Amino acid sequence: MEKYATLKNQYPDFLSLDELSRVCKISKRSARYLVEHGIIAAIDTGKQTWRYQIKIDDVIKYLILREKLGSMIPPGAVTSRAKKRISPKFGSRKSFSQYITSGYENTVMEYFKHIYADYNDVLTTAEVIEMTGLNKSTVLKLLKKGQIKSLANRPTYRIPKEYLLEFVVTRRFIEAKTDSELFKKILGGFEIWIATKSSR
Repeated sequence: MEKYATLKNQYPDFLSLDELSRVCKISKRSARYLVEHGIIAAIDTGKQTWRYQIKIDDVIKYLILREKLGSMIPPGAVTSRAKKRISPKFGSRKSFSQYITSGYENTVMEYFKHIYADYNDVLTTAEVIEMTGLNKSTVLKLLKKGQIKSLANRPTYRIPKEYLLEFVVTRRFIEAKTDSELFKKILGGFEIWIATKSSR
């Protein structure tokens, strides 16, 4: 803590994303990732300018934690190069089950509650796809079979967020593996979130 004590004299109590990137010596894209995935706590004002307000104390906590855990952003999560040069082998695909032990499935629900707290209480199909990282055809099949419960059926599904939270703790989702880049990003965020949580 003493190592970063001078930062409190150099910066105000609350930082912007630009200031966060300078303090942590990372890109603004990386700073946004840390904030949007809850790795560094922030107040979301909803404004276009200075949307996020980040406490300098929380930034210092992150810097201390980064020294122990190393980079807390999954490789490729913030790169502008969306296309993969080489397709990964099937065996390289991961699932939520690799990061939790039996009986701790509710940890996944806790993560989803955390990162999607601002979503509406009733979701659209498109929002479910965005939140889970599963592809459209998979989500539609799950809705059709009732594995993701909904209030309204085809063609316009309406899914209460609590029903989606029930789904993310099922083995069907926890053991899911896909090449979806969005799924990898969500899973990477979970890996970091678990590491951060266990180190506190």
